Amino acid sequence: MIMALSQLFHPTTDNSYLPRAECFAIGRELSENILARNPPEGVGDKFLSYGQVAQYYYESGNRERAIELIELALKSVDQSKSVPDQVKRDVVPPLLQALADYKGEKTCHKDLCSVPQSKSPRKAKVAPTKKRA
Repeated sequence: MIMALSQLFHPTTDNSYLPRAECFAIGRELSENILARNPPEGVGDKFLSYGQVAQYYYESGNRERAIELIELALKSVDQSKSVPDQVKRDVVPPLLQALADYKGEKTCHKDLCSVPQSKSPRKAKVAPTKKRA
């Protein structure tokens, strides 16, 4: 479910050819299923899936929910005793970057900080290149 959600909503994936209404309907169903299996109020490794679920909520316009889910994911990284430190070091930076982007401000977690990127990769437009004669 996480992989499907990632394919639909990851900011670097170009899905402009897919009907947006269907993407959001599928994203909603996937997100609800992921959250039902690992609810916010329960214990578990939320950092494994909440980043993708947060991206869906952000893309669908629910910025507050996206921020809440990223914050829960970061909290679960801190609370997890079974996850190796290397995995934690790999997981935290993208979550922190997403949080900074969603909040629109510099965000820190322990000794790491991220600033919002000026443009989302999905929304950035590339200027056409001119052909040389």
